[in-house]
Amino acid sequence: MFTASYIIAASQLFAFALGAPILSASPKQARSLVARTAYKVFGGDGTPAQGWPQESEWKSFEDLWSANVDTTLKSCSQFGQDNNSQEESDNIKKAIEEVAGTSGVKAEFILSIVLQESKGCVRAPTTNYGYDNPGLMQSFQGTHSCNPDGNGVVPCPYDSIKGMIEDGAGLNGDVGLKEGIAQAGSDDVSKYYKAARIYNSGSLVGDNLNVAIATRCYSTDVANRLIGWTDADSHDCDEATIGNVGAGAPSSAPAGPSDSGETTTPVDTTTPPPPAPAPATGGCSKNWTPVSGDNCSTSGVDFATFQSLNPSIDSNCANLQPGTSYCVAA
Repeated sequence: MFTASYIIAASQLFAFALGAPILSASPKQARSLVARTAYKVFGGDGTPAQGWPQESEWKSFEDLWSANVDTTLKSCSQFGQDNNSQEESDNIKKAIEEVAGTSGVKAEFILSIVLQESKGCVRAPTTNYGYDNPGLMQSFQGTHSCNPDGNGVVPCPYDSIKGMIEDGAGLNGDVGLKEGIAQAGSDDVSKYYKAARIYNSGSLVGDNLNVAIATRCYSTDVANRLIGWTDADSHDCDEATIGNVGAGAPSSAPAGPSDSGETTTPVDTTTPPPPAPAPATGGCSKNWTPVSGDNCSTSGVDFATFQSLNPSIDSNCANLQPGTSYCVAA
């Protein structure tokens, strides 16, 4: 996981279904209406001018929770773990609301990342691509989990659930959604969509949020979640082609098969660690910035030297990030 908050929301949720906005709806009504929300693909830099949803188009936290609570209750089966109890899912909601108040990160945004990363499974396993990414939000080097060793903790205590949300929001370290929003450098709603990109891949590459080395559909998925799309609806984002989608009006997904409702897609585990720092001592006298298609050997120094100067690079150079500056001479 990573820092940042991005939201690539589509638009009309309940208004799409009924022709007028619904200010409040029962959980049953919310789920029924959200199921009619078509997935939309967004291209460009995350700004409304390039087709991304305004914050006014996001659904309320209560409506988004009502639409997705069923998903959280069956989300752990994808990992072979006991599914959430009703109390555990209720505690996710409670923790998100509390952490939103403490961190200043919007509850709707936190929820969208929880759903994107684990679908709300409190016993989500820890993934490792050089660094541990545990918990509900698969947070970079997070410190809280209810599945630290492959054996899920039942029940998952509230303190652990809240801790996982705090890790992802950025309250227990210098990497998280709060930092991603700040790093986005925007004052408009695009800061959330950019933050989502940063959280997933560690950096922004150019002016297209769908260009990255991690999950290319990530920001578009998050944006759709914010406007009411759920996993039960058809998904129309192709990882192989989304990077070619430019700015403009979002495209509606064509009719297609819906997910069965059973969460079988693995948790997102593609997030690399943050950009590598310069050497701890001696400074850095020369830097190199890779472009798409480069690898560590393209840097002009042998791999052992490159890795020693950039400690966050893993042993396979799998987390090299185009557009990021690396040290090649101390």
